Amino acid sequence: MKSGSGDDPFAEPSSESTSSEPDRSPDSTATEPESIDSSPEIPYKFRRSSVKADRKQRPIFLRPHIEERESSFIRTLEDELGEDVYKTDALEAALVVAMDNPELVVEELREWGYDWD
Repeated sequence: MKSGSGDDPFAEPSSESTSSEPDRSPDSTATEPESIDSSPEIPYKFRRSSVKADRKQRPIFLRPHIEERESSFIRTLEDELGEDVYKTDALEAALVVAMDNPELVVEELREWGYDWD
């Protein structure tokens, strides 16, 4: 059988494998990779293996006029930082800032009609 997408991803590696990967079997003495949060002195951006690492996907529903602002928001961040910014990072950072400043969120919600008398 040809090697490729039909291969069993859970099959045990062949003993003839020439991979340079370390042995990760349960009885191996090799240690597992550290969790992303185990080295806080290294910034998160560099500790992770991908932008989705240690993140759960959650649906978010946006009105069109909010969604239209997303690209401009990310471009502004990139201009300030002088480098590309992943949308996932930008939106998660915005959520953290909002959680750290609930008074700003309360102000926006009041404009939307919350606490309206």
